[in-house]
Amino acid sequence: MKKIICMLLCLVLCVGLFAACGEKQPAPSPTATPTVSTPPSGPTELEYYDELSLYILDKVAIIDAFNPGAQSTANGIYGHMLYDTLVYCNLDNEYVPCLATEWSSEDNKTFNFKLREGVKYHNGETFTADDIAFTIDKAKDAPGTHIYDRFNQVESYEIVNEYEINLTLRSVNVDFIFDISQPIAPILNREAYENDPEKGPWVGTGPFYLDKLVPNDSLTLVAFEDYWGEKPLCKKFVMRHIAEETARLIMLENDEFTFCDIGSVYIPQFENNPKFVIYSYVMNNLNYIAFNMRKPITGDKNFRMAVAHTIDREAILDIALDGYGEIAETGALWGYKTAYKNMDLPLIERDLDKAKEYLEKSIYNGETIEITASLPHTINSAQVIMAQLSEIGINTELNRLDAPSMASATAYDNNDTDIVVGSGAWTPMASSCRSFLTPGHNSNKAVYDNPEIVQLIEEAAATSDGPDREALYYRIQEILADDIPYLGTFHMALYIGAQKGAGGAAYFPTNYHDYALAYRIKNPQ
Repeated sequence: MKKIICMLLCLVLCVGLFAACGEKQPAPSPTATPTVSTPPSGPTELEYYDELSLYILDKVAIIDAFNPGAQSTANGIYGHMLYDTLVYCNLDNEYVPCLATEWSSEDNKTFNFKLREGVKYHNGETFTADDIAFTIDKAKDAPGTHIYDRFNQVESYEIVNEYEINLTLRSVNVDFIFDISQPIAPILNREAYENDPEKGPWVGTGPFYLDKLVPNDSLTLVAFEDYWGEKPLCKKFVMRHIAEETARLIMLENDEFTFCDIGSVYIPQFENNPKFVIYSYVMNNLNYIAFNMRKPITGDKNFRMAVAHTIDREAILDIALDGYGEIAETGALWGYKTAYKNMDLPLIERDLDKAKEYLEKSIYNGETIEITASLPHTINSAQVIMAQLSEIGINTELNRLDAPSMASATAYDNNDTDIVVGSGAWTPMASSCRSFLTPGHNSNKAVYDNPEIVQLIEEAAATSDGPDREALYYRIQEILADDIPYLGTFHMALYIGAQKGAGGAAYFPTNYHDYALAYRIKNPQ
């Protein structure tokens, strides 16, 4: 009977697909920063489901903030649930006390943190300043990870007592509190990590603990009874990766997922179904083409200019996401709503005659260019780009990887591919350009090393908001537009379907969504 039901649901989805392909239906307009939905108030007490489930885009093979092979968007999603950061940043970009109850700095270089007392880790250990010291030391020895990007800024620390610590940065950074407020900068437990290298990295102070990890398939999280903050409304939360889109949408239809990403082609049939609620947003991330600047051919600016004049961004977006997104607006790599975006830098337009002229001047001589991609939409993008490059005689081959393999194979010191077609995490802060543009960072898929850029980023980090800071970030973008280590393609418009009565998630444009207080009401009106 289950097989018959699945076949019927698959048929329904396929019919919807064919109908959508026949006449493209407009998707609901995405918003940049959707708000958190809260349970309705009323005279009767609400009943909630004990177990919720979520589709996650990336496979999760291991969970270890200090392992370069464990870096993906999923880090930010399970990070909100398993761990806490010193400070929490909400959807309104307001800082909220978390493991730190107070913080202060007179010069944006030395910071004092007063810490929350009585916080327990999942293993029963008590959180203290020593765990911060451990996290910082371990992060600084883990280049190629998100947590390295955040805590390598710290030059030294001073433990005042168990519940107070001072951090001194290598240089002034007015955005340091934002950097460490992200869920990819959790505070780990020394005792757990050193005693159990396999499962110790799972231990946090968050509202859930990790009960089970099935590599590349699922994570089962259970509500932590001793959590210091607001308690979850569900008792168990299961995250699963399902590679095939039709299969996971069948699972959503069949109530096997509470929350699930929905491809744009399926939006019309789900938004008109009263069983579901659709949440939408435009990612601040930017999809891009990254040229390996250490390789002879892709390091040749004439070759990069040839590619720049060849690509058709609208065609890439049409195939990758059925047209649902925003074409990159400027000639420099920058986030959708990231501060100090220089809108005066034009995109290099498609012109095949110019592309061929630049290719003729380059050192390219018919070699096969390896293009690496991992996520479904970036693989689709790569295939369109390959077809476009063939128009001017560039030979390519596609290297398909899953997310963990991608993180490892394209780490800064290990990247041997010619071109990466990827999607990078940008925050509203202009300082998030650091991870794409400075040596050693996991997101620097272009292996870009420009001392002037590094110096400008450091100067900008030490400059308060205003015209001087804007000028520094504008100069960074001018250099990027001239060097073109990256070509921006588009920003994704994404949609999440939820069962009726489900809500409570905070959908961040970085894709680091917070499901810690997600819920589903029984018998919603």
